[in-house]
This record gives sequence, C-alpha cells and structure tokens, in this order.
Amino acid sequence: MVHLFSHTIVNISLQLHAITFFLFQNASLIIYTLILLTIILTGINVFLYFSKRRLWLKLKRIEQQLILSQINPHFLFNSLTAIQSYIYRNDPLQAGKYLSTFAKLVRLIIESSRQELVSIENEIKILRLYFDLQTLRFEDKFEFKIEVDDAMNIDDPTIPPMLAQPFIENSIEHGFIQLSGKGIISVRFIKLKESIVVEVEDNGIGIDESMLNHLRSGRSHQTLATQITSERIKKIWQINGLRIKMDIIDLNSIDNSKQGSIVRFNIPSNH
Repeated sequence: MVHLFSHTIVNISLQLHAITFFLFQNASLIIYTLILLTIILTGINVFLYFSKRRLWLKLKRIEQQLILSQINPHFLFNSLTAIQSYIYRNDPLQAGKYLSTFAKLVRLIIESSRQELVSIENEIKILRLYFDLQTLRFEDKFEFKIEVDDAMNIDDPTIPPMLAQPFIENSIEHGFIQLSGKGIISVRFIKLKESIVVEVEDNGIGIDESMLNHLRSGRSHQTLATQITSERIKKIWQINGLRIKMDIIDLNSIDNSKQGSIVRFNIPSNH
C-alpha cells in the first residue's frame, strides 16, 4: 500500500514537472495568446459600447424631434382656420397673403426641425413669419420687437430651433386675453462672454395670474409650453452635452408697477 502511494506521488510529480517544463518552454506563446485575447475582448466591448451609444443617441434625437413636433399643431390649425375665415369673408387678397406666409413658415419649420442647432438669422426668419401670421390673425391686437446684440454672429448654427416659440404662442393665446391695451412681445438675442441669452418678454397677465386661471379651469399650473421645452432641454443635454438653463420670471415679483413675464434661455456658446 505504501509502495502504491509512493508510486502515485512520483507520477503526479512527473506530470507537474512536465506541465511546468511545457509552460516554461512556451511562456512567450501563452503570453502573446493572452494579450491577443485581451485585445479582442476589449475591441468587442468597445464596439458594443459605441454601437449602444449610437443607438441611444439616435433614439434621443427621435424623441427630441417628436417633442418638437408637438409645438405647432395648435398654431397650424388656427392658421388654417384664419385662412378659411378670410376666404369666407371674400377677402382673397388677404387670404392669399396669409397662405403665402403660412407656406414659407411651414417650410422653414420642417427644415429647422431636422437640425440640432440653427443660426440666429434662420431663427429670426421663422419668428418674423410667425409674428406676421399672428398679427394678421389677431388683427393688430399686439405688436412685437426682435432685438439682436450687435456683437452677435448671426450666421453660425449656435442655438436649438424654436425654443422661444411655445412661450410666444402662450403670450399671444393666453397672456393678452385680459389686457385693455395692446400686447407687446419683445424677443432678444444677447451675446455674453461664454453664452447666448434668448429672452421673451411680454406685458401680459403674468405667471401668477396665469396659474390662477389654470387652477380655476381645473388644469395644472405648469403650462404645456414649459413641459415641452423642459423635455427638449433635457434631450439636448443628453445628445450633445449642451446644458441650457431656462428661467421664467414674473415681472411683478421684480417691480410691483410692472406686469408680464420674461422667459430666459442661457445657451453655452463654447460647445
């Protein structure tokens, strides 16, 4: 029994010696094989990561476009209704003017919705057409101003399209309802050292009064414009890291003699 045990120990020792000798003789081959396997596995992981990242970014871009597509249906419907009204009133000249402006605006909106960033010049074109249509529709019940900082480069694509439009529409549709005088909307593009500021200011009923109106009607005080824009800002940050800050200020909270609101977007310009 002792002899058998000793023989087994010897056999195991010989096998271990043979394995050790093989490993010593082929150490370089094994090392190269392990390195190659590590490189292959790392490459597969990197490929899967970037494939997943591209798919995620594509999904976020689609989500952003879907959010952007929510902005205009109400306005488009009202524009078509206004055109129809001019036709019924036998005013073909005004109806034709309205329809021409409407067609230009829709074309620019579609083109802009495909881009993550647009130039301020392009954004101003959209805003002017939009304001022209709304002043026709509301028959000069409000006036608008678009102000651009002289230091601003308006040709480069620097801002997401149509950030201000939902709030402009909100001012026209709801902010001016209870005004006895004329509504005024000012849109400003301001150049700061490391950012571009876009402001929409109106002399409407203000945020506090607007909240009360929403509460009286049983709706949430957070407007659809704010919800849509907040979602857009989040998607923009996820897609390209552009961290936009949005502030909504009731002018009455700053100066009791004033009414209305300011919506301010601070957009980093060093991206």
